[in-house]
Amino acid sequence: MNTNFKEVNFTSADGGDIKGSLFGSHPDIVILAHGKIFNKESYYDLCDILLKNKISSLTFDFRGYGNSKQGGAGPYAYGEDIIGAVKFAQSLDFVKNITLLGSSMGGGAVLNASKLYKPSEIKSVIALSPVYAEGVDFIEVPIHYIGSEGEQFAEGIKKMHAMTKSPKTLRFFKGAAHAQNIFGTEAKDELISLIISYIKDENISTGKA
Repeated sequence: MNTNFKEVNFTSADGGDIKGSLFGSHPDIVILAHGKIFNKESYYDLCDILLKNKISSLTFDFRGYGNSKQGGAGPYAYGEDIIGAVKFAQSLDFVKNITLLGSSMGGGAVLNASKLYKPSEIKSVIALSPVYAEGVDFIEVPIHYIGSEGEQFAEGIKKMHAMTKSPKTLRFFKGAAHAQNIFGTEAKDELISLIISYIKDENISTGKA
Protein backbone atom coordinates (compact mmCIF):
# COMPACT_ATOMS: atom_id res chain seq x y z
CA MET A 1 0.00 0.00 0.00
CA ASN A 2 1.34 3.41 -0.96
CA THR A 3 1.92 5.61 2.11
CA ASN A 4 4.22 8.27 0.65
CA PHE A 5 1.51 10.92 0.53
CA LYS A 6 -0.96 12.78 2.68
CA GLU A 7 -4.59 13.31 1.78
CA VAL A 8 -5.53 16.94 1.19
CA ASN A 9 -8.55 18.84 0.02
CA PHE A 10 -8.93 22.25 -1.53
CA THR A 11 -11.63 24.45 -3.02
CA SER A 12 -12.04 24.79 -6.77
CA ALA A 13 -12.34 28.28 -8.24
CA ASP A 14 -16.14 27.93 -8.34
CA GLY A 15 -16.54 26.56 -4.82
CA GLY A 16 -16.24 22.81 -5.36
CA ASP A 17 -14.63 20.48 -2.81
CA ILE A 18 -11.69 18.67 -4.40
CA LYS A 19 -9.83 15.72 -2.87
CA GLY A 20 -6.15 15.17 -3.60
CA SER A 21 -2.97 13.41 -2.56
CA LEU A 22 0.20 15.39 -1.85
CA PHE A 23 3.58 13.71 -2.32
CA GLY A 24 6.71 15.30 -0.85
CA SER A 25 7.82 18.76 0.23
CA HIS A 26 10.40 19.62 -2.41
CA PRO A 27 10.48 23.09 -4.06
CA ASP A 28 9.53 21.71 -7.50
CA ILE A 29 5.92 20.52 -7.62
CA VAL A 30 3.83 19.16 -10.47
CA ILE A 31 0.04 19.22 -10.43
CA LEU A 32 -1.32 16.09 -12.11
CA ALA A 33 -4.66 16.14 -13.91
CA HIS A 34 -6.02 12.73 -14.93
CA GLY A 35 -7.84 11.58 -18.05
CA LYS A 36 -11.50 10.69 -18.42
CA ILE A 37 -11.21 6.99 -17.55
CA PHE A 38 -8.66 7.50 -14.76
CA ASN A 39 -8.49 9.04 -11.28
CA LYS A 40 -5.87 10.49 -8.95
CA GLU A 41 -4.58 7.06 -7.93
CA SER A 42 -3.61 6.37 -11.55
CA TYR A 43 -0.64 8.72 -11.07
CA TYR A 44 0.66 7.19 -7.85
CA ASP A 45 3.46 5.18 -9.50
CA LEU A 46 4.64 8.31 -11.29
CA CYS A 47 4.40 10.30 -8.05
CA ASP A 48 6.70 7.81 -6.32
CA ILE A 49 9.28 8.09 -9.09
CA LEU A 50 9.08 11.88 -9.04
CA LEU A 51 9.56 11.82 -5.27
CA LYS A 52 12.77 9.82 -5.69
CA ASN A 53 13.92 12.59 -8.03
CA LYS A 54 13.13 15.26 -5.42
CA ILE A 55 9.98 16.46 -7.16
CA SER A 56 6.77 16.96 -5.18
CA SER A 57 3.40 16.21 -6.76
CA LEU A 58 -0.27 16.90 -6.20
CA THR A 59 -2.65 14.48 -7.86
CA PHE A 60 -6.38 15.02 -7.41
CA ASP A 61 -9.78 13.76 -8.50
CA PHE A 62 -11.68 16.04 -10.82
CA ARG A 63 -15.24 16.94 -9.79
CA GLY A 64 -17.47 13.91 -10.16
CA TYR A 65 -14.55 11.51 -9.57
CA GLY A 66 -13.87 9.87 -6.22
CA ASN A 67 -15.18 12.08 -3.44
CA SER A 68 -14.63 15.40 -5.24
CA LYS A 69 -17.69 17.61 -5.56
CA GLN A 70 -18.46 20.14 -8.27
CA GLY A 71 -18.92 23.83 -7.64
CA GLY A 72 -21.18 26.37 -9.31
CA ALA A 73 -19.84 26.12 -12.85
CA GLY A 74 -21.26 22.68 -13.64
CA PRO A 75 -19.86 19.18 -14.11
CA TYR A 76 -17.60 19.97 -17.07
CA ALA A 77 -15.73 22.99 -15.71
CA TYR A 78 -12.54 21.06 -14.99
CA GLY A 79 -10.44 24.18 -15.43
CA GLU A 80 -12.00 25.48 -12.20
CA ASP A 81 -10.48 22.48 -10.41
CA ILE A 82 -7.05 23.21 -11.90
CA ILE A 83 -7.23 26.82 -10.70
CA GLY A 84 -8.04 25.58 -7.20
CA ALA A 85 -5.11 23.17 -7.31
CA VAL A 86 -2.73 25.95 -8.35
CA LYS A 87 -3.95 28.19 -5.53
CA PHE A 88 -3.45 25.34 -3.07
CA ALA A 89 0.09 24.69 -4.33
CA GLN A 90 0.91 28.40 -4.12
CA SER A 91 -0.14 28.32 -0.46
CA LEU A 92 2.49 25.70 0.41
CA ASP A 93 5.56 27.32 1.97
CA PHE A 94 8.04 24.91 0.40
CA VAL A 95 6.85 25.36 -3.20
CA LYS A 96 8.99 27.49 -5.53
CA ASN A 97 8.16 26.11 -8.99
CA ILE A 98 4.79 24.85 -10.24
CA THR A 99 4.37 22.66 -13.33
CA LEU A 100 1.00 21.50 -14.69
CA LEU A 101 0.71 18.05 -16.26
CA GLY A 102 -2.58 16.93 -17.75
CA SER A 103 -3.54 13.84 -19.74
CA SER A 104 -6.27 13.75 -22.40
CA MET A 105 -9.26 15.45 -20.73
CA GLY A 106 -6.89 16.72 -18.05
CA GLY A 107 -4.54 17.97 -20.77
CA GLY A 108 -7.27 20.15 -22.20
CA ALA A 109 -8.10 21.38 -18.69
CA VAL A 110 -4.53 22.45 -17.89
CA LEU A 111 -4.22 24.21 -21.25
CA ASN A 112 -7.44 26.12 -20.63
CA ALA A 113 -6.48 27.05 -17.07
CA SER A 114 -2.95 28.11 -18.04
CA LYS A 115 -4.38 31.01 -20.05
CA LEU A 116 -4.82 32.77 -16.70
CA TYR A 117 -1.20 32.53 -15.58
CA LYS A 118 2.11 34.24 -16.23
CA PRO A 119 5.42 32.36 -16.52
CA SER A 120 6.28 33.80 -13.09
CA GLU A 121 3.37 31.78 -11.66
CA ILE A 122 3.50 28.54 -13.68
CA LYS A 123 6.86 27.19 -14.84
CA SER A 124 5.43 25.14 -17.71
CA VAL A 125 2.59 22.95 -18.90
CA ILE A 126 3.07 19.33 -19.95
CA ALA A 127 0.14 18.30 -22.17
CA LEU A 128 0.05 14.51 -22.57
CA SER A 129 -2.25 13.62 -25.50
CA PRO A 130 -4.47 16.61 -24.69
CA VAL A 131 -7.96 16.95 -26.09
CA TYR A 132 -8.17 19.97 -28.36
CA ALA A 133 -8.28 23.31 -26.56
CA GLU A 134 -9.14 26.59 -28.27
CA GLY A 135 -7.03 29.68 -27.72
CA VAL A 136 -3.63 28.15 -26.99
CA ASP A 137 -2.13 31.12 -28.83
CA PHE A 138 -3.11 33.24 -25.82
CA ILE A 139 -1.05 31.13 -23.40
CA GLU A 140 2.17 32.77 -22.20
CA VAL A 141 3.45 29.78 -20.23
CA PRO A 142 5.84 27.34 -21.98
CA ILE A 143 4.05 24.23 -23.25
CA HIS A 144 5.44 20.73 -23.79
CA TYR A 145 3.18 18.65 -26.06
CA ILE A 146 3.51 14.85 -25.91
CA GLY A 147 1.55 12.16 -27.72
CA SER A 148 1.72 9.01 -29.85
CA GLU A 149 2.15 9.03 -33.62
CA GLY A 150 -0.93 6.89 -34.30
CA GLU A 151 -3.36 8.15 -31.68
CA GLN A 152 -6.64 9.86 -32.56
CA PHE A 153 -5.60 13.24 -31.16
CA ALA A 154 -2.26 13.43 -33.00
CA GLU A 155 -3.42 15.94 -35.61
CA GLY A 156 -5.04 18.15 -33.00
CA ILE A 157 -1.84 18.13 -30.97
CA LYS A 158 0.17 19.18 -34.03
CA LYS A 159 -2.33 21.95 -34.72
CA MET A 160 -2.16 23.29 -31.16
CA HIS A 161 1.63 23.13 -31.22
CA ALA A 162 1.69 25.14 -34.46
CA MET A 163 -0.63 27.77 -32.96
CA THR A 164 1.29 28.10 -29.68
CA LYS A 165 3.28 31.33 -29.43
CA SER A 166 4.94 30.70 -26.06
CA PRO A 167 8.12 28.55 -25.82
CA LYS A 168 7.11 25.04 -26.88
CA THR A 169 8.24 21.51 -27.61
CA LEU A 170 6.58 18.58 -29.39
CA ARG A 171 7.38 14.91 -28.88
CA PHE A 172 5.61 11.90 -30.36
CA PHE A 173 6.25 8.29 -29.37
CA LYS A 174 5.75 5.36 -31.70
CA GLY A 175 2.47 3.49 -31.56
CA ALA A 176 -1.09 4.58 -30.87
CA ALA A 177 -1.29 4.59 -27.06
CA HIS A 178 -3.25 7.56 -25.74
CA ALA A 179 -2.37 9.76 -22.76
CA GLN A 180 -1.75 7.85 -19.50
CA ASN A 181 -1.84 4.57 -21.43
CA ILE A 182 1.63 5.47 -22.75
CA PHE A 183 2.91 4.66 -19.25
CA GLY A 184 1.91 1.06 -19.98
CA THR A 185 4.10 0.77 -23.08
CA GLU A 186 7.80 0.26 -23.68
CA ALA A 187 8.09 4.05 -23.90
CA LYS A 188 7.34 4.37 -20.16
CA ASP A 189 10.90 5.01 -18.95
CA GLU A 190 11.64 7.47 -21.73
CA LEU A 191 8.36 9.30 -21.09
CA ILE A 192 9.07 9.61 -17.37
CA SER A 193 12.62 10.84 -18.03
CA LEU A 194 11.19 13.42 -20.42
CA ILE A 195 8.68 14.62 -17.84
CA ILE A 196 11.38 14.96 -15.19
CA SER A 197 13.60 16.92 -17.57
CA TYR A 198 10.75 19.35 -18.31
CA ILE A 199 9.96 19.86 -14.63
CA LYS A 200 13.60 20.50 -13.73
CA ASP A 201 14.44 22.71 -16.71
CA GLU A 202 16.30 25.61 -15.12
CA ASN A 203 16.08 27.67 -18.32
CA ILE A 204 12.33 28.20 -17.86
CA SER A 205 10.97 30.87 -15.53
CA THR A 206 10.18 29.92 -11.95
CA GLY A 207 6.58 29.18 -11.04
CA LYS A 208 6.00 31.03 -7.76
CA ALA A 209 6.27 34.76 -7.36
